[in-house]
Amino acid sequence: MQWTFTEFLQDRVLLRDAIATAVLFMTVIGLRLAALRFIRRRLPSTDKLQLRWAAHVRGFSYAVLALGLFIIWAAELQALAVSFAVLAMAIVWATRETFACIQGAAYRISANAFEVGDRINIAGIRGDVIDTGLLGTLVLEVAQGHQRTGRTISIPNSLFMTEPVLNESLAGEYMLHLMTIPVDRGADLAALERTALTAAREACAEFLDDVRRPIAARYRRHGLTPPIVDPRITYQVVDKNTVNILLRIPTPIRLERQVEQRVLRAVLGVPKERDTLPPPA
Repeated sequence: MQWTFTEFLQDRVLLRDAIATAVLFMTVIGLRLAALRFIRRRLPSTDKLQLRWAAHVRGFSYAVLALGLFIIWAAELQALAVSFAVLAMAIVWATRETFACIQGAAYRISANAFEVGDRINIAGIRGDVIDTGLLGTLVLEVAQGHQRTGRTISIPNSLFMTEPVLNESLAGEYMLHLMTIPVDRGADLAALERTALTAAREACAEFLDDVRRPIAARYRRHGLTPPIVDPRITYQVVDKNTVNILLRIPTPIRLERQVEQRVLRAVLGVPKERDTLPPPA
């Protein structure tokens, strides 16, 4: 072991590359820590802009580190690739999932599928994106009833190459939420529709214009006619006894549960004094 280490010290090329690698690691880590500290101090902790910049800094540091290591060890890697072609093929086969994750990250960036802070749904996983990386994406899980479970889910980026990604953040902080209300076919559908629409309009009155502007801008940017944003109802026949009232309502992403519960309580006739949910704001 002592002889091998001595030979390593005598090999100036390897010694130079090892020193350059150590300097690269220390420089990248130091600059990354300084940048993250600057972001935490300068941006408010409640603003998702802080999460986005932190994710950009981490992703950029990984890219610089990978590029630097490739430049430093390019000659050695080329020699190894020529000398151990079979071994290289075995490594590629063993790390195919890693390469698929990197491809998924490249696809996410090039397609602008989503950003930190967006709410996405993929392969039955629904949540708010809190971090993006080269190999995986971290989300805060949102379960049934639009409630956060407190759990985080790490999604491998390779999933983006095989599964469609549903981005629910159509207008930044707002979305068009579709809720389903099953009712008896013999019920007074006209009265239920009036009640549901009245409750929906009251719930979204304060932020309706805030939803309409970004959605209209996005559609016009692609040459499309903007959709109607106001609450609207359509019907779906389930069977001879049941009809679904489909209510589409604009709502802030973080308040979709509160808005939905307001409408449901109005339709079900629950007294307001028994309502334990805070009003949407």
